[in-house]
Amino acid sequence: MRPINFLQTATFRMAVLQAMLFAVIVAALFGFVWREIHEYVADQLLNAVKVETASLLGAAHAGTLEPQIRERLEVPQEGDDYYLLSDADGSHIAGNLIYRPQVEGWQRVPISGAYGRHKGHANQVDLYVSRLDGGKWLTVGRDNRDIGELDEDLSRFFFFSVGIAMLFALLSGGIAGHIFVKSVDRLSARAERIVAGEESGPLRLERGSAEFVRLAGRLNRILERMHALMENMRQVSNDIAHDLRTPLTRLRQRLETAATIEQEPVRQRIAIEQSIAEVDGVLATFAALLRISRIQARERQAGFAPVDLSELFASMADTYGPVAEDTGHSVSARVQPGLAFKGDRALLTQMLSNLIENAIHHTPVGTRITLSLINTIEGVIGCVEDSGPGIPTGERQRVFQRFVRLDSSRTSPGSGLGLALVAAIADLHRIPIVLFDRRPGLAIEMRFT
Repeated sequence: MRPINFLQTATFRMAVLQAMLFAVIVAALFGFVWREIHEYVADQLLNAVKVETASLLGAAHAGTLEPQIRERLEVPQEGDDYYLLSDADGSHIAGNLIYRPQVEGWQRVPISGAYGRHKGHANQVDLYVSRLDGGKWLTVGRDNRDIGELDEDLSRFFFFSVGIAMLFALLSGGIAGHIFVKSVDRLSARAERIVAGEESGPLRLERGSAEFVRLAGRLNRILERMHALMENMRQVSNDIAHDLRTPLTRLRQRLETAATIEQEPVRQRIAIEQSIAEVDGVLATFAALLRISRIQARERQAGFAPVDLSELFASMADTYGPVAEDTGHSVSARVQPGLAFKGDRALLTQMLSNLIENAIHHTPVGTRITLSLINTIEGVIGCVEDSGPGIPTGERQRVFQRFVRLDSSRTSPGSGLGLALVAAIADLHRIPIVLFDRRPGLAIEMRFT
């Protein structure tokens, strides 16, 4: 089988999705940090303007404002500070700012022709305007070049870090996914070799994570089930060939007899009737096999509904009471009322009917048959019990297989499929069946859990 293409697997798509999700998370976190840093730097800019304004207002009270401004401007301007001292009508007295103040407080105005380093990042200036004694105006400002430079650095770092994060997520996800896919591929390849008979099972993992150990366990159960079904099919084929050989041989002999006694109508009619009876028996066998196969193939729990078990057990005892009396048996019931179970009523009726008929047909005259249904701490327990000879311990599980008939019952009519049908119905409803020796007699216990 061709190896799995990793790029076409759900694992690869999950790795890509993980990388994208990781990138989105990184971008969101980075955006939050970016906003906080941006606001912090903006606040520091405004605080610096306020501090500088307070210093110059002190110089104004001391009468040294204009010399202070000129002193600051004599230093080579490489920063982002702006000063302006203007008279009452807004005319320039000193400073490096062209602006005509009109009101006090914060003003934000566009700027062009900024000077100093990183002037390309400056496009606006925050100004704080103060009114001095005598009507003069003091304006102090700082442009936003620091914020622009910070945004550029952060954006460059953002794209770099997100790219590295996505690459790391893709690489780590790809490696982990590749290892996972290879492990699944090896496990499935071994399972295929076991199914093909090229290798013996079960699947064993010398090492591996818990999920692969669990997967191997489940595959082993599936393989065991497949093996059991194949063995069952082979056994059924052998059983059909063996058990139908005798009736078909008798049928052929009787048809040959009917063909040779053309002049004796009575004997010919009897031979034909016996042949028809043999054909009916064969058809009944195939009908029972088909019934078992249909039950085993049904979707589990499909169409199940609540069933009144108490009423079902009681009605089965009433129905088979007269039938048992005709054969010298007796049927009684001990049923606790109000007990229910979710299942298929028709199939549960068939199961009880087969168990009761099996007890009637394979026990001697005078046998007592008892149906009981009680509620215990382990669940509802039903039982079909008789006082007959019972079943040997070594045969109790084998009697539920198809076409199995004990030596004591080979002289009685039947195909050996009655208890196989019981087992199929019980398996469909997940009802454990246990056989107990009553000494004398046999008890077949069903747990409706």
